[in-house]
Amino acid sequence: MEPSKTTNTTRTRWFLWSVIGLTGLAAAIRFPTLGLQSYRHDEAVTAGRVLVSSLSGTMHRVWTSESTPPLYYLLAWFWSHLFGVREFGLRSLSALIGTATVPIAYLAGRELIGRRVGLVIAAIVAVSPILVWYSQDARAYALLVLLCTAALLFFLRARRSGSARDLGWWAAFSALALATHYFAFFPLAIEAVCLLVAARPLRRVLLAFAGIALAGLALAPIALHQAQGKNNDWIASFHITVRLHDAGIAFFVGETGLLKHALVPMALFAAAVALLLWRGGEREKRGAALALAVGAGSVLLALLLAAAGQDFVLARNLLPALIPLAMVGAAGIAAPRSGRLGIAVGAALVLYSLAFCVYADFRPALQREDWRSVASEIGPPRGRPRAIVVWEQGGEPLAFYIGRGEHEVKWKQWRHGPIPVAEVDVVSGRPPPRLHRALPPSFRQVQEVALGRMTLVRYRAPRPLALPWGRLVHNFTGYANNVVLLDGPSTGG
Repeated sequence: MEPSKTTNTTRTRWFLWSVIGLTGLAAAIRFPTLGLQSYRHDEAVTAGRVLVSSLSGTMHRVWTSESTPPLYYLLAWFWSHLFGVREFGLRSLSALIGTATVPIAYLAGRELIGRRVGLVIAAIVAVSPILVWYSQDARAYALLVLLCTAALLFFLRARRSGSARDLGWWAAFSALALATHYFAFFPLAIEAVCLLVAARPLRRVLLAFAGIALAGLALAPIALHQAQGKNNDWIASFHITVRLHDAGIAFFVGETGLLKHALVPMALFAAAVALLLWRGGEREKRGAALALAVGAGSVLLALLLAAAGQDFVLARNLLPALIPLAMVGAAGIAAPRSGRLGIAVGAALVLYSLAFCVYADFRPALQREDWRSVASEIGPPRGRPRAIVVWEQGGEPLAFYIGRGEHEVKWKQWRHGPIPVAEVDVVSGRPPPRLHRALPPSFRQVQEVALGRMTLVRYRAPRPLALPWGRLVHNFTGYANNVVLLDGPSTGG
């Protein structure tokens, strides 16, 4: 074998084993701590309300109560029947998907610029705090990132080759991404425009568009019906500049990270972009410009939609833009002329992200609220009719973990008059708000216990007293929107 061929084979093997190692690192970060944190609200909805016994029942719940398409829930239904709906079993689907994103990101980066960029973006994806977070989340976001990255890979190939095969795969993964989350439309739209400009023959491009259009038409009735539920109207109640600020931080240090945590990776990413501008060659700059068009264009389309009155701008809804934007920094880090400085910047960025992921596993303040511990402290029903008052993000997790709690929709019971209750358990923030006088004097406080960032205050009466809805739902959690869970013998819970 000629020396040049031997060298190329050795380098190819080195990159292959590097990607395998990074994929293994991604799995090592994601799988061991899957059960560390309790379910958050949306995950509890998936596990406790959407994934019911029959597949048709699950699809009906997606139709009536969700705001995303059905593909993830279809996969999760089959997965849950193999591994259950508890944290490790159900989240393992997302962890597997998040781990699989690493080699796909490598292939996309290699197609965009070269193997060095592919390796850098694979390393970033493996340890990204926000991608680790959603790889440990029983919702559709890890699948959304995987499918958008696969679509990006075949978009890049189709743009270069114009082959029917690559265009077909781009259309297929784009359609699957749309069937996972409606915001997959944004990178899809940018990529479609680029293909119209660059790919030939045009007939093949239009055929690929037709396939995606058919998928969109199939999803349209679901999207229109779900929009009537107004499940996402709460998003616009927070100013969009605040949400963009939070999304920027989340992209660097995850959903619970703070600005002080994000300053270092932000500075390192800025240094990577500076290296691109200073040391990057024509190939790196051209590839980074294309990645920037897809990433920043996706965010811009989301902002234009918000300006038109459909405001759903959140970090998790902007996840399709994350990997294309990260490729801009990866191009600067991997540029041959960046040399040791590029290696140093890339290593520092990856090591910081890895350290932050590990750090978050030991810091409850950087984790989901611990509803599992709250439910354990509340305990099962004790033969007395009981009401549990909690802010609305806690209703679903507590109902799931307590097992016999029922959701707020039971408020309709109060239309027939007050309901007898002998115990009221109030879950508030910490410290709890000052004592509220909504309960009758016969309800005495019998317990107050701090549970991480939350406080449980328990009130009991000698015998059940009929309480109207207003005396419970507006009680002292410290939050404006509360729910009430009912359990015990008198509620049928």
